[in-house]
Amino acid sequence: MNTIQTQPYYEDWLKDLKNLLTIPSVRDDVLSSIDAPYGPGPKAALDFMMSIAERDGFKNIGTVGNRAGFIYIGPDNDTQPIGVIVHVDVVPVNDHDQWQTEPFTPTVKADNHIYARGADDMKSAVMLTYYAIKAIQDAKIPLKHQIRFIIGTDEESEWADMHQYFSEEGPLHYGFSPDGSANLSYGEKGISQLDLFFDSSNSDDNPVQLLNFHSGTATNVLPGFATATVAGIDVATLQPLYNHYLKESNLSGDISVVDDFVTLNLHGIATHAARPETGKNAATFLAHFLNNFDFSGNAAKFLQFIGQTLHEDPFGEKSGYGKAEPKLGKTSQNIGITDFVSTKIGHINLNFRYSLAFDETKTIEQILHHEPWLSKITRDPAGLTPHYVDQDNKLVTLLAQAYQSITGELPTQGVNGGASFGRLMPNGVGFGIIPTSEPSLAHQANESFNLDNYDTGMRLLIAEILALTNNL
Repeated sequence: MNTIQTQPYYEDWLKDLKNLLTIPSVRDDVLSSIDAPYGPGPKAALDFMMSIAERDGFKNIGTVGNRAGFIYIGPDNDTQPIGVIVHVDVVPVNDHDQWQTEPFTPTVKADNHIYARGADDMKSAVMLTYYAIKAIQDAKIPLKHQIRFIIGTDEESEWADMHQYFSEEGPLHYGFSPDGSANLSYGEKGISQLDLFFDSSNSDDNPVQLLNFHSGTATNVLPGFATATVAGIDVATLQPLYNHYLKESNLSGDISVVDDFVTLNLHGIATHAARPETGKNAATFLAHFLNNFDFSGNAAKFLQFIGQTLHEDPFGEKSGYGKAEPKLGKTSQNIGITDFVSTKIGHINLNFRYSLAFDETKTIEQILHHEPWLSKITRDPAGLTPHYVDQDNKLVTLLAQAYQSITGELPTQGVNGGASFGRLMPNGVGFGIIPTSEPSLAHQANESFNLDNYDTGMRLLIAEILALTNNL
């Protein structure tokens, strides 16, 4: 059993974590370049991680195509290295008005939580993993297998960083990603992203017109804000009905008027697309309200589709698009992005976290059959197939035993609707350090990390890494 002391690292860990959290590492394709393929933010976060590795004397470090970084410790000639894969990119902040602090100004409050975008997903765990590996290195513990600490910058988007890493550095067969909660996820659902397109039209002879409707900017986030502009509805009629709807739905919003155009804003509850049942989708709630009015043409069909067919249906049970089976459970569905601009091409993005019973091609056919007003549906080729590791896999057993050695109890185990980099290895799992008793704040306003979890988190990561490197 290792005797590494974790408390001496705390102040340095917190300082480095704060510096990492100040970097707005959101993908920005407009500003992408050869030097920064995903924009300046993710590249700055990667550069920071590599700079502290150099500062702390790690020797075997490097980057791959400015997309991923690595820090290796242990025998260089190992034929079975162990992967520990993290990411430093974060999702956009689309609900700034709901934050109580500045998202990229890390703030420690009286509850001993540090608040910032990325505090939960997953910069706190990134820095904990870095310091766990540093502590192992400082202790000069002999390692049977090489540990490959890999830092990605495109996890929230297309995972192209990992594709390039593995093409240059070779495959890994064993490992884990310390992303999310301390739920040992031996199964991860597949991910299907469908983009639905249609003609954004109203009937010319109808005075009630939907001029625009917008919500969301990322497919893997349930949107917490939606806005729509309409014409032909008297604001004196609209205002009391909207106020009543917001109160009944326990939501907030407002109405503004410019000339004859009325704009409605609605604030829902953003959350991770893998857990749509924990949020309130601003797009579907706003569309649900607007269905009370006499829209026509594709505007009416658009509002009915997202405001009735898909509204409050996180597992696709009402729509019929969600499929379930015993091994991976239910399929979840998230309406991540909606765009309607009158006379333009409209767009709806659906994100499915699917079980083994889900068939993407049949789902596309089913949607087009039910919604013939849609002009086409395209699929994202970067989607992921389900990943499953047997519960009695040696890696799963070793990680569970290491967890038990620190906490005194076995971890919860099961299937996760999220997608961790653990699935990139045949014998790989997702296994974070945030206690399962704490609600996930990933992708939400006021995202935070409980600093009380530092010591246990560090000890868990040290124990888990050593268990794998010395026993596989």
